[in-house]
Amino acid sequence: MVLGSTALRNYLINFARSFIYSTAAPIHAIAAIRSAYQMLTEIDYPYLIAEKISLYSSLINSSGIQNVQPSPSTIQTIIYNSNQKAKFAAQTLQSKGIDVRAILSPTVAEGKERLRICLHLFNTDEEIEMLVNQLTLLKKHE
Repeated sequence: MVLGSTALRNYLINFARSFIYSTAAPIHAIAAIRSAYQMLTEIDYPYLIAEKISLYSSLINSSGIQNVQPSPSTIQTIIYNSNQKAKFAAQTLQSKGIDVRAILSPTVAEGKERLRICLHLFNTDEEIEMLVNQLTLLKKHE
């Protein structure tokens, strides 16, 4: 609804086709949106992801791995000092079914190449433990 003068009304009728011919969203779209909002409020996602980050942080800190860049976010990094080492680590972990990515120079400064680890709610605690175990094995073989 638009409230306005006769001139505004006539202008909109003649030139605002998208306004005149718009339709409401279908009922199934409204139901899906409502359900999504209900799900978001029923589960404490920030707490759950904070638990995953905390688990990873405690395991990685006790592993003795150097060059860990601590972060309170879901994105964690481990610094390597060459493209080759970062690529090798990523490929090794990927061969074990762990999806991490190498971030290489020139995207990052030379000597600051890294693994980018993205934690999410679909990670099980066992997967996070496996990741840290594999990282520990990689660091021992450097």
